Parts: sequence; structure tokens; C-alpha cells
Amino acid sequence: MKGLRFEWLGERHYRVAIHFGGKMVPVEGEILAVLAQEANRSPDQFLTLLVEKIGSNPYLRGQILRAAEHGDVAADITAMREFFHKHKI
Repeated sequence: MKGLRFEWLGERHYRVAIHFGGKMVPVEGEILAVLAQEANRSPDQFLTLLVEKIGSNPYLRGQILRAAEHGDVAADITAMREFFHKHKI
């Protein structure tokens, strides 16, 4: 799957993972809360925040940005907003 998306993992240490390209990374609850709070930013601003918060190193940031380039950023961000609403984050 191309682009970016969140996956609900359930009531575990990491409740959510972000998928980008063929990779995935668990998302800490505190970071998820910040992203949910800032979800109404423009798609480009939200993507910048997402990369800043989740990309713990330059390689990971590059991988997330490359996955975003291969998808539809606006549609991906809209789906993430819906994810936050659905899971009451």
C-alpha cells in the first residue's frame, strides 16, 4: 500500500502503528495525542508535524516522506483525522 495510514493495534503498550510504504512503526501515546490535537492543520503542515514527531532519525523521516510522495497526502491526512475520531484519540 502506498502513502501513510494508521492501524489500531488494540489495548497494548503501543495502541497504534503508522504504516508508510511497506514499513510500520509503533506510535507512542503522547505523540498520538499531539497529532490528534493538531489534526486540523493543513495537510502539508500536518505532514511536517507527523514527520517531526515520528521520524526519530533522518533515515526514518526520509522513508515517511517518500511514502507520502507516492500517495495522496490530502486523502491520507483526511483518513488519519477519521481514525482519530473513530478511536476517540
